[in-house]
Amino acid sequence: MSIFVFRRLVYLTYQQVIIFAGDTMQKPIVQAANLYQLAQLHDHVAQRAYLKQLGNTTIRDQELTGLSRLLTYFPNNIAAFKHVYVGYDVPQISKEFDLLLVSSDRRIINIELKSDADYPEDKVRKQLISNHYYLSQVTPDVQLYTYNSDANRLYTLTPTGDLVHMTLNHDTTLTQSPFFQAVMGFKSVGFPNLAVVLQPESYTVSPFTQLPTFLKGQYRLMQPQQALKDQLLATTSSGIYAVKTATSVGKTLMIYDVVQTLQASHAVLLVHIGALNAAQATLKRQYGWYILPERQFLKKIKSQRMRHYDVVIVDDAQRLSIRHVHAIQRYFEARDTRVFLIGDPNQQNKTTIKNSNYFATITRNFGQQHLLKLPK
Repeated sequence: MSIFVFRRLVYLTYQQVIIFAGDTMQKPIVQAANLYQLAQLHDHVAQRAYLKQLGNTTIRDQELTGLSRLLTYFPNNIAAFKHVYVGYDVPQISKEFDLLLVSSDRRIINIELKSDADYPEDKVRKQLISNHYYLSQVTPDVQLYTYNSDANRLYTLTPTGDLVHMTLNHDTTLTQSPFFQAVMGFKSVGFPNLAVVLQPESYTVSPFTQLPTFLKGQYRLMQPQQALKDQLLATTSSGIYAVKTATSVGKTLMIYDVVQTLQASHAVLLVHIGALNAAQATLKRQYGWYILPERQFLKKIKSQRMRHYDVVIVDDAQRLSIRHVHAIQRYFEARDTRVFLIGDPNQQNKTTIKNSNYFATITRNFGQQHLLKLPK
C-alpha cells in the first residue's frame, strides 16, 4: 500500500477486515481430521462428507486433490498428519487456513493449498506474510508453506520475507529439506476448541465496550490495520489526508491505537461525529485525551479559537458535508498540522446524501481505481 501525497489532500486506501458481528448463526467447532482416513475415501463426495462431520464445509475439490498428492511424498501414518485442522476458519477476523498442524506445546505448521500452476507468486507471498503475522502472535514457533499441486511446487518465506520454492520429487532433495524434516518430526494433536489456542478475541477488542482491555494493550492489530497504522505514523508532513476504510470494530481499534501511540510525543485531537459515548468521556476526563464532537470542532474552526494540535483525526468522516471539508481545508492549509479524515464512502444514509456528503463525491469517481486525488 502506498500514500499519494498531493498539495492539499492525500487519499489512503486500506482493505479492512469486515466482521459480521450481527450474525447470530453459530458455526460448528472444527475438529482435527486424520488425513490418512480422508485419503482412503475414494471420491470427493465422501471426503467432503467426512470433513463436514468435523465442521468443515468450505473445502474445494482442487484442494482435496492437492492434499492427497502432498501425502504421497511422506511415509504412511506419520504423527503429523493424524490431527490436522482442514479449512480452519476464524470468523472474527475473516481468516481461513487450509491446513493447520498444532502440537501439544502449541507449535504450528501451516500449509496452504493452491491448484493453479500459474497462480501468481506475489499472492502466495502476500498470503504467507499475512498468515505469519496472525500465527506468530499465537506462538513464536510457526512454519508456513504453500503447496501448488498443479505446479508440484512448495513455497516458503526466508527470514527476510523473500519467497523461495522447490519442486517436490521423491529424492534426497526433498527428504533433506527443512519442510520434510519439520513434518516428519512433528506430532500434531487435536484440541476440543482450537479457538482457545488461537485466541481470535484479542483481535476484536472495542475501545468503546472494552476500554480497560484496550488501555492495558491487551489486543493485536491485524496486518491490514497494522499496515495502515504504519502509514499514518510515517506521514510526517503537514496537510489534509483522506483515508478510506471499511466500517468495523477493527477500524475503530486501529484509530484509537494510533491516537494512543502518537500521544506520547504529539498533541493529538480526535474528532467524533455525533455525541461522545461513555468510553470517550472517560478517556477525556480520566486519561487526558483530547476528544471533541464534530459540532464543537467545527465551531472552534469557525471562531478561530482552537489550540494548536500536531495531529487531528476525524473518525467517520464520510458523514462530513462538502461545506465542512472545505472549512477544514481553509483553516488548516496554513497550519503545521496533519489532518486525517478517516471514513467509509460506502456508508451512506439519507442524512449524508442530503448534506452533499464529501466522500460520496469521491465514490462516484472511483471506477476500478482504489486511489483518487481529492479535488480542491
